[in-house]
Amino acid sequence: MKGRARLYVGDDLVAFAPVKIEKPKSGVIVWDMMEVKELFEMFHAFLRLPQDYEITGVFFDIVYHRWVLIVESDAIPLPEPGVMLPRINPSYQRTEDGKVRLVDLNITER
Repeated sequence: MKGRARLYVGDDLVAFAPVKIEKPKSGVIVWDMMEVKELFEMFHAFLRLPQDYEITGVFFDIVYHRWVLIVESDAIPLPEPGVMLPRINPSYQRTEDGKVRLVDLNITER
């Protein structure tokens, strides 16, 4: 069984997306589900996640006004039953040629 974790994506990271990612409008609530494979792939690519990290869910947290991605991988430890999923904190670095690369995926309990 693969471990799962939360990855928060705020405006600072969304600004680097190759296409504009629209936030849901405030005051509009939709309780539904849809398959948005392109959105999963786009988040995976521009966040530069390793190939063995699979995005299995994308939600918008209206309270904190940020995207919440659920990521699954063998590299993520399984949480104890009843405990909230751990959090992934990616670190990025700009290279000398101006490109951005993923440096670390720190996994924390909070």
